[in-house]
Amino acid sequence: MMTTEHFVLETARAATIQEANQRANLFLTSVSSTTIALAFVAQVTRMGLPFVLFSLTMLPCLYFIGLVTFVRAVQVGIEDMVHARGMARIRHYYTEITPSMARYLVHSTHDDHLALLADVGLRPRPWQAFTSTAGIVNVVNGAIAGVFAGVMTKAVIGSTLGLALIAGIFAFAVSNGACGNIIRAAGQARSTS
Repeated sequence: MMTTEHFVLETARAATIQEANQRANLFLTSVSSTTIALAFVAQVTRMGLPFVLFSLTMLPCLYFIGLVTFVRAVQVGIEDMVHARGMARIRHYYTEITPSMARYLVHSTHDDHLALLADVGLRPRPWQAFTSTAGIVNVVNGAIAGVFAGVMTKAVIGSTLGLALIAGIFAFAVSNGACGNIIRAAGQARSTS
């Protein structure tokens, strides 16, 4: 029964990783397609009003796709940690039954967050949140928010490029900061559960 449970958890882990990768791939494909479409419209309209309207329509849609991709990637990361903990508990059970088996197990028999990270050669670092699938989606989505804010500032205020750039950097920072807090909170929830 425990072997079957271990196999089920292993399969579930593989499925969560595959889902995260597929979602990120869909998002990045959407970003690429939208960027190409924006370039074509910019070229044809010489970055006139139709380009601005097209940008202000497409970028929020793209940001939404990125936001839901980000949220699901965070959820998948939590699911993955739950499965990894279950597998570690099963290995611990095996070593309780037969202590001499411990030296043959490659992965950790402890289910705490740090042991599971160490199991794959990782240590908690301040920038670790950016190395996950959710972190990558967060950064790209922040760039989309920045571009949208820059285009909106330029279109509404008719400001200089400098003000549009400042608005874009601010939107990038706010988006990344808010989503970064979500990643950190999820990481703390994983480490204490």
